[in-house]
Amino acid sequence: MDDGEDDLISALHDDLLCKIISRLPLKDAARTDALASRWRHLWRCVPLVLSDEHLSEPTRVASVSRILADHPGPFDSVILHHNRFVPLSPELSEWPRLLAAKGIQRLAFVNQKPTGAQALSPYLCLPADILRCGASLERLFLACWTLPDPVFRSLVAFPRLRTLGMVNITMTDQDLDSLLAASPVLEILLLSCPINRFHLRSQSIRSVLAFPMEEFVVVEAPLLERLIFLKRLPNVRADPVMVKISSPSKLRVLGYMEPMIHRLQINGSIIKHDTMPSPSTVIPGLKILALKVNFCVFGEVKMVPSLLRCFPNVFTLHFESALCETATGEHHGQFWQGVGPVECLRLHVKSMVFHNFQGHQNEFEFLKFVARYAKVLNSLLLVPPKGKVLSGDDVTQMIDKLGCPWFRAWTSKVLLVSPEENHWSPMTACMVTGVNDPFC
Repeated sequence: MDDGEDDLISALHDDLLCKIISRLPLKDAARTDALASRWRHLWRCVPLVLSDEHLSEPTRVASVSRILADHPGPFDSVILHHNRFVPLSPELSEWPRLLAAKGIQRLAFVNQKPTGAQALSPYLCLPADILRCGASLERLFLACWTLPDPVFRSLVAFPRLRTLGMVNITMTDQDLDSLLAASPVLEILLLSCPINRFHLRSQSIRSVLAFPMEEFVVVEAPLLERLIFLKRLPNVRADPVMVKISSPSKLRVLGYMEPMIHRLQINGSIIKHDTMPSPSTVIPGLKILALKVNFCVFGEVKMVPSLLRCFPNVFTLHFESALCETATGEHHGQFWQGVGPVECLRLHVKSMVFHNFQGHQNEFEFLKFVARYAKVLNSLLLVPPKGKVLSGDDVTQMIDKLGCPWFRAWTSKVLLVSPEENHWSPMTACMVTGVNDPFC
């Protein structure tokens, strides 16, 4: 700018300049105080938004310390994902103290998981000062910590907390109960921690994402709308999980349920392969259901009709095939021919997505069963496995090999083929609200 030319930007009102600064990358925002005397106080007037991924690694710790100390607050959002704390590190005591003192609203506090020889070491204890941030916190994400001694439970009070995420947190069932009891307006819970049992009691929670555990019980959650389970990894043995749901008046979304590991109990009735629908074995409000099934394992296949009958008003179905690409085994066409009508298929299901579809005969036998009863279905989407391209012509050739003209005619009306894998994000599925399908 030439000497004497008006500085039109600096002439703007402070409120507008603060909005400009709030949209700048952190480094640039902090440097605006060097532009002119007019700017010197503005960065400190803008609620702090800090993410350590934007800071260079050699000076990251020092930069975070300086920013937290220099900015007077409030802190809008602080994301600390890229630090590995060690015992007695000065930052471990100083950062939580600063965060607690300056009215933080959104906090992600992650201790990077140890590697090498230290990988099996216990997680460090979460600084108790983090629990003193509760008065202002609206979102909290913690990872790779051990919760403090139970004596600190009395410190927990999160009157404004609406989203809580915990990954690899060492804690007890009682610790989790205490956190929920201290969060009266909590709506979203993301839980991937090594606990055995979780009894959900909350008057406010609407959405839960949970890692498989020995027992998951919905005791009292009148507003619960979404219950989403992380899927087991391929070729990894998973222990059985008992899922108990009572009084599911608001539940609209459930998945991924896996017959291999999940044992579903509704209102005290355990759902088995021969369970028939009754008032005590159905969840009438459910609209979107996701199942992961190995269609070559008869024990899983015969559970599918019973599970579908538990949800008579579902209008969107997701199936993920757990077949490996070299799957063989007996064919189950005779079983599906003997299965009678299923209410949700006959009257309500309008869309269905078949993920990881490989064209195995047992997958087609199931689709032929769907075709026989799904009278209002108008969209069947086949999604191929990762790294495999699937075209409509490929599927047509597969269907023609079955020698079943009526099935070919049915698929011509409803069948769509995705050219690539659908990348599903469990966290997004839990966070999304409203009527959107969280499994797409």
